[in-house]
Amino acid sequence: MPKKHEKNKFSITVCGEFFPEIYPTHRSSKWSRGEEDPLTTEMRLFCACMRWAFNRLLEGASRHEIKKSGQELFGLNSRYADDARLKAQALLDSQTELLKLENEETEEKLGRARKKLSLAMRKLAKAEEKGAASDMAGHEVTLCGRTDPHPGRTLLGTFDI
Repeated sequence: MPKKHEKNKFSITVCGEFFPEIYPTHRSSKWSRGEEDPLTTEMRLFCACMRWAFNRLLEGASRHEIKKSGQELFGLNSRYADDARLKAQALLDSQTELLKLENEETEEKLGRARKKLSLAMRKLAKAEEKGAASDMAGHEVTLCGRTDPHPGRTLLGTFDI
């Protein structure tokens, strides 16, 4: 709830830039690289911390361990180190979800390929019954994906007749 101002008081608003051209503070030389400005340094360290946190999550490190070690290794404050861990966790979760979807799509594609293969094998069996299989000696049946009709395509299977 906003404060109520007394009638005899007045307020002043001061406008300014969040990152002026000349920074009032500089990162220590331990973290910055040459003429790199503080914002660039902070972004570089945050991204490095996020990559590092991703690898620690894969190893099974706890939230508290990642946060404390990230602060020490990259010179970030507690909030930035925790945000880097959260972004890494979100990335890990989204990759896990995408992997499940990719597996489902691969199973569907495999089902279609098996269906095409069984159709081709039935045609071959009918041709053998009619005696046309001897004419086809030395030929091969090639199954290709549905969407790539160009040479150099990935083959689903090649069978000698």
